[in-house]
Amino acid sequence: MSMKVSMNLQASLLQTLTPQQIQYLKLLQLPILQLEQHVRQEVEQNPMLDESSEESIAIEDESDFEPNENLLSTIPKDVMEGNDYDDSSRDYEEPIPFDAEHHDPFDFYELAWNETRTPEQGSGDWDDEDDFGYNEQSEQTTFTDDLIEQINMLNLSDQEKLLCYNIIGNLEDDGYLRRTLEDIVDDVNTRIMEENHKAHREYLRRHKRYLEESIRKNSTSGNSYFDNLEEEDPDLAVEEPVAPIPLPSVTLEMAEMALHYVQQQEPSGIAARDLRECLLLQLEAKTHPNDTELLAKRILEKSYDVFVMKHYAVLCRQFSINEDELKSAIDAIRRLNPKPGGMGISIATSTVIPDFVISVDDESDEIMINVNDTRIPQLKLNKMYEDLKKEARYRKYNKETKEWLRKKYDDAKFLLQAIRQRKKTMLKVMTGIAGAQKDFFRYGESSLKPLIYKDVADVTGMDVSTICRIVNGKYVQTDFGTYELRFFFSESLPSDDGEEVSTTVIKQKIKDLIDKEPKLKPHSDDKLMAELKKQGLNVARRTVAKYREQMRIPVARLRKEL
Repeated sequence: MSMKVSMNLQASLLQTLTPQQIQYLKLLQLPILQLEQHVRQEVEQNPMLDESSEESIAIEDESDFEPNENLLSTIPKDVMEGNDYDDSSRDYEEPIPFDAEHHDPFDFYELAWNETRTPEQGSGDWDDEDDFGYNEQSEQTTFTDDLIEQINMLNLSDQEKLLCYNIIGNLEDDGYLRRTLEDIVDDVNTRIMEENHKAHREYLRRHKRYLEESIRKNSTSGNSYFDNLEEEDPDLAVEEPVAPIPLPSVTLEMAEMALHYVQQQEPSGIAARDLRECLLLQLEAKTHPNDTELLAKRILEKSYDVFVMKHYAVLCRQFSINEDELKSAIDAIRRLNPKPGGMGISIATSTVIPDFVISVDDESDEIMINVNDTRIPQLKLNKMYEDLKKEARYRKYNKETKEWLRKKYDDAKFLLQAIRQRKKTMLKVMTGIAGAQKDFFRYGESSLKPLIYKDVADVTGMDVSTICRIVNGKYVQTDFGTYELRFFFSESLPSDDGEEVSTTVIKQKIKDLIDKEPKLKPHSDDKLMAELKKQGLNVARRTVAKYREQMRIPVARLRKEL
């Protein structure tokens, strides 16, 4: 088969994004906390940026930033082409001299430091007692640290301690041991084999050195330099090493015993392999259990599956008890801790800072929208570095310095414009959402309307992808609580009167019906469908079951309570 080489000419249209546009899109989708971190990082990395106490952001160009424009066009033509101004044709104040022949573009830092340093600061070194803002952090111990301390207080062999440490190290954050004891035994035996091999190699090394020293002593006179040295320093004398005793391997029975030691420690219920074992360990830890706790223990030991499935009538017949006694036993089980490890872990709470704050004016009944940008530092261009950039036009700095100053200036100017444009874009999108959901901000969740991204895109004149970037991960604070922006978008279902109802409203109605249902006989999905029908909502049983599962609500049988 012959191969042929040919050249073809093809014309096509491609749409590409500039680096500035890509960076702007990334800024647009950042929540308020991440944007604050990004801005502070830029301030640290770009000397052209300074934090300002003024409320307005000062930049040279007050024109609106357009994401589809290339900001490189704002750079002066002479700088882009590398042309220099003629010194004789410009009247300007003579700046501080700078060595133009030197090729290090960052030497002006020393000049900048001397200019910005005030006379009160002087030129001395920092005092050791200066406060640099270091905060002392208290050491936090986890439940694993507490367990290790408790194990160290027991009189255990090295093998048992090694097994206990390995079991504690394999505990998950909730305090459960989900790794098999067989795997733990294999890990411990591997560790023991490595340590035995390491100790044996060390013994051979020391024994070899001992033999070499013995041969050297026998071949030299008693008054040699080395003998005198060993008399002066006895630590240099080599003694015959003692052969180490290898640590024997562990067995599965030893691992079971080690697990028992760990499970006897505090918090009770720790190192359980499933929920049933966790609850039983807590009941067994009680020194003087009452009759109710003893009954709860019998139920968990003999009829755990029946208890989980809430077959209360079966439990009453099996243990010959009435409903009141069964209810007391169930209450005793509910008071136990299903996740004992969580008591010793410092769980970081997730704080939501809203990107928008919306309120309704009591007098005019108008919706007031504010962008929460108080955490974002107010920025301005650094005057000193801006002057250095201007001086770069008059051949005072080398080419590398000019390029570095120009790049930092462009980055700073772009960030200022991008932050301002981001605020305008977000305010425009939030205004479109508030206009479509104005009844919600006045009356609450029951007035939520169906809304999709395309509806907001049509109102604002933006692309659907831009709406998605702004909505994802953003929150708004209202008079009825703080909501994620995605909460306001939902599909619709028709009601009996032909009005479109949001699926979010339907889910809330299902939840309200379940909250008010009789606990002894909860509503089935068919019953929930009939109740919604009475409210004028035609929802199929499968749809009710789907919405219930999305809200993580169990079936009626598992919601039954005595």
